[in-house]
Amino acid sequence: MAGRLPLLSTQLGFLLMAERTGRRVATNRLFRLPPVVLSAGDLNLVLRSIVLRNPTLSYRLGISRGEAYQERRSDAYDFAEVRAEDEAAVARLRLAVVDEFENDLDGAALAARLVRTREADYLLMVFDHALVDGESQATMVQQLATPAPAADGLEERFEAAVRERAEFEKAATVDGRRIAFWTERLKKFPEELPPGTAPMTPELVSVVRFPGVARPSAFRGSYFPYALFSIHRALRDVTGAATTAIAYAWGHRSTAFIDVTGCFLNTVISLDRTGPRGTMAGFLDDWYLEIDHADMPFVSVAGLGSAFSGSVSGMLAFTAATEGNVNVAGIEAIEIPLPKGRNQPIQAFTAAATVRKHEIGLELMVNKEAGYAAHDLGARWHRRLSEALSSFSPERRS
Repeated sequence: MAGRLPLLSTQLGFLLMAERTGRRVATNRLFRLPPVVLSAGDLNLVLRSIVLRNPTLSYRLGISRGEAYQERRSDAYDFAEVRAEDEAAVARLRLAVVDEFENDLDGAALAARLVRTREADYLLMVFDHALVDGESQATMVQQLATPAPAADGLEERFEAAVRERAEFEKAATVDGRRIAFWTERLKKFPEELPPGTAPMTPELVSVVRFPGVARPSAFRGSYFPYALFSIHRALRDVTGAATTAIAYAWGHRSTAFIDVTGCFLNTVISLDRTGPRGTMAGFLDDWYLEIDHADMPFVSVAGLGSAFSGSVSGMLAFTAATEGNVNVAGIEAIEIPLPKGRNQPIQAFTAAATVRKHEIGLELMVNKEAGYAAHDLGARWHRRLSEALSSFSPERRS
């Protein structure tokens, strides 16, 4: 049918979750501005421009007669100007807006609220995660600065990017090298996951923030594998599990479509079977192999016939904090860090590491049925990450 595009593997996961729970997954950003400076009209012009410059925001996911797809439907977005008493009221409003957004399966892919208080104004942006990944969010935040016309041929480039990614995933699914790697990797996966690692009841749980871990001055490279290794270690500490399985998002865009926004993520499964004596150096070597094969779609990995069927111990979200101020319709704004947890955890915990100027901030959302306390897991994560970073050697690839 005209206007329909194939659904990418991660989008299929979001669609199936929505079909099962009656809710979609949202991500959101919050910005603080000086009071009574930004006009609703100017902001509305910028938001309209963002929708027109990002075709993904006009698409919706669907399934019909066994076929899953994304289809161009509407370039509408949800914008309103509201009032709140103070920042605490803004925080409550944010939760309510996100909750309403997630419950509206047929709603717009972008919602925005200009919130007026006596001390400051706030801009809340809510995105459908199945259509907008983290990299695409960053692009749209940059586009807040000023309205601009959509580039010529943008719709065609978006369609080409989606089809190229779909073909790439199809090829990766039958790639013998990737199949052999993941089959061998999952061969010794335990027949039963440790307690607390099966999908949890979708309930809103509190997010616990922990003191940041200082960034070593001599560090070079990515902090991601260190955050991943340390949450594996911390989970083993509290559960005694021999094997821990943690999922994380890993993006892919063809260099030909690097400027195209959408949801081009894959979910990668990280297994740590190194035991209590495992080292950061050994984990790094193993992780590099994992990344070399990270393009095989998660659903294909889960279907390889091993004991692994898609259930994981938890999810790691890793982001870099916004550097400096954000320009919103010509006005400087400051982004307010938000909890990374979602209204619908699909595993025992979600761990979030945020790289800031001098530290790595840590947050945890732990389902109350997980069998361990958020504070216990978080304290051990903090200690394990500090230990892992202290082992960094500039000579090692990182």
